[in-house]
Amino acid sequence: MAGLSVDQIPLLSGAVWPSGHAREVERGRIAFLHRFNAECGDIGRLRFFRTVVVVNSPSLLHEMLVEKGKVFEKSPVVRGALYPLVGEGLFTSRGELWRRQRKLMAPMFQPAQIARYALAMAECTRRGVATWQDGATVEMARETTRITMSIAGRTLFDAETFDEADAIGAALTTALHWADETTVSLALQIQIEARQRLERLGEHLPPSWRARIARMVDALEPPLLLPGARSRELRAAIGVLDERVQRMIDERRAAGLTRSDLLTALLKSRDEDGARMSDRQVRDEVLTLFVAGHETTATGLAWSLHLLARHPESMRRVRAEVDALDGRTPGVTDLPRLTYTLQVFKEALRLYPPVYLFGRQATEEVTLGGYRLPRGTIVLVSPYGLHRRPAEWPDPERFDPDRFTPEAEAARPRTAWLPFSAGPRTCIGNHFALMEAQIALAIVIQRAELTSVGEVEPEPGATLRPRGGMPMIARLRRHN
Repeated sequence: MAGLSVDQIPLLSGAVWPSGHAREVERGRIAFLHRFNAECGDIGRLRFFRTVVVVNSPSLLHEMLVEKGKVFEKSPVVRGALYPLVGEGLFTSRGELWRRQRKLMAPMFQPAQIARYALAMAECTRRGVATWQDGATVEMARETTRITMSIAGRTLFDAETFDEADAIGAALTTALHWADETTVSLALQIQIEARQRLERLGEHLPPSWRARIARMVDALEPPLLLPGARSRELRAAIGVLDERVQRMIDERRAAGLTRSDLLTALLKSRDEDGARMSDRQVRDEVLTLFVAGHETTATGLAWSLHLLARHPESMRRVRAEVDALDGRTPGVTDLPRLTYTLQVFKEALRLYPPVYLFGRQATEEVTLGGYRLPRGTIVLVSPYGLHRRPAEWPDPERFDPDRFTPEAEAARPRTAWLPFSAGPRTCIGNHFALMEAQIALAIVIQRAELTSVGEVEPEPGATLRPRGGMPMIARLRRHN
């Protein structure tokens, strides 16, 4: 295979033996991403416990995620860290299982199908805002989480989660914090390395041994939970989530699968061979959709409201759009009238992409940008860094929703903006998230005037949440 060796990819300075860049990343991920942008640009090489490649240009990302998307699967680090929470759900599954599940679930997320959820999105948002006291300070990141969790429960599972949001949110936060800590743990790195060595060993053994090796490989799929308080907390959090999901599954079966929600559709669905999903697979997909259906949208909404409060002219333009509805609650037919509102959300996702860093692994030897990547190479992608490239985003730190007019979007490479990834593994719920955010943002601005309280900084954990929350003063507006 022609091309330059992976070792010829520029190495980011500052690697310290034996952990390479791991300590710097652990101390400050945002600063590290800025340094990579300044020093390496399009592509670079890092050292952790192994060599890692970082791809950071629209053209290379198109080559990797779109043209050669079948060669790159989910990173084993991300897969391992999230396995206790989402198992073999659509976000973490691979190979034939992923292809089958994606094909099975894709029709459920077509724009024509999700349009019927607009009313529930509006109702949940209205009810969330109705709990605010006029002139009081609200913790906006918590409030947007409660709203989007309620929307996820209503639209995806026909379940009432608003009153349970704090308990479920605490369990999810525990699981996500554990996942975040685990991504940089030496224990997971050793486990992944052992698993991959066993896989390769099995390829060279007689068939009589391959089944034994395969069982050992499967046993190393979930991360090993070491004794201690953190593992106990994780098990307790997963127990809360498992109980809630199983209760919903049992309720659907008892009712004869008559509801029209997504959970019922999952339970009724059959693959090409006529087989149904197991309860465990349904559980994994439900938790994947539940996490993806509220966590990232909640974070993006919180950042949108913060940015609007700091930019009065943008706030004025959004308010003009929603006030033109004459007090009517926004619905799906109003979305074409709320174009600037959607642009605000997209710009918030540019500046603060909730999934600010993700990884892929090469399943076979492949060339990327003229470099030969051996099988098993880990490639990192940072939407946060990508979205701050001056070549595609002039004055990248400036908040400017007009970057997302139709004309501006058409003039940019599609892979310059990557909050939902791209290629075969594009987020299945991207249309759902954009519609939800457009409606929720419009209703909040329609019903409240918001003022930020103090500075807010991003905290790069499992997602890019605001550090210490996002306090805002809410003054309620009169509406019809």
